[in-house]
Amino acid sequence: MLSDATRNLLDRYALASNALARTSGERMAREEGQSVEFHDYRPYQAGDELRAVDWRVYARTGRVMTRLYQAERTIDVHVLLDTSRSMAVGGKLPYATGVARLLAYVAHRDARVQVHDITAGRSAAGMGRGALAAAWGTLDVADTGADAPAPVAAIRGFALGLPRVRGAGLVLVVSDLFDPAPLRPALLALRARGLDAAFLHVLAEDDLDPLPGRLELVDAESGERMLAGPPEVEAYREAVQGFVRRVRGAIQQAGFAYVLMRTDTAPAGAESVAFERAAFTALRRARVLVPR
Repeated sequence: MLSDATRNLLDRYALASNALARTSGERMAREEGQSVEFHDYRPYQAGDELRAVDWRVYARTGRVMTRLYQAERTIDVHVLLDTSRSMAVGGKLPYATGVARLLAYVAHRDARVQVHDITAGRSAAGMGRGALAAAWGTLDVADTGADAPAPVAAIRGFALGLPRVRGAGLVLVVSDLFDPAPLRPALLALRARGLDAAFLHVLAEDDLDPLPGRLELVDAESGERMLAGPPEVEAYREAVQGFVRRVRGAIQQAGFAYVLMRTDTAPAGAESVAFERAAFTALRRARVLVPR
């Protein structure tokens, strides 16, 4: 599902979040007053304590592996995937599921991870390899549908359906956010539940920069059609740039992370390693992923 090179790279990174700041990776085992238990291995890295190396694994396999521990207090990471009909345009859904796959991989070591789509489909929550397999299984069958709600209402409903435990959850929204409704109610709902969040704003080249000429535009959500010539195309281009600025500003003003991810930078499924590296680079530059 991910190349070995990408796995080895991702093993050196964690999700950046206020919710995860004190309970990520090996740091979980160092919190005073909390019991810890083993939950996974990863290859030894420079700087790991020698006492954390599992020498029995080395004797059996010749591989130097570091033991990771989990504190009693765990964090929930929710990956929320937009499966509304507009995500079928421009390869956005395959790209978005690829991004969600990377996020779930990073999360499964440090937190209790669960993948959701906006139609209420979800994987079983958990930590470690079993939870990762369940998360990837949910992503494998994700598809757009006519019954999918609009993103803003879906994000708001999802947030309000979670218990209010401040600082104990991170929501990673992967969506084109195409919705005539303002985003603010969804942001307020996330805040009301004490959640941290990051928005991975997935847009296609045709969303941002359609070809000039005479076009027939079809609204993927409503099915409405209209003819558009060069003036309408230019007006649309300006409007979508304004939309991106407003969305980015609202998300950042709410104190959440935002990153624009363009599907044309590396189409998912075409060259998987190229896609994985491009998506990783975008997430790292936006500091959604940070070094362990």
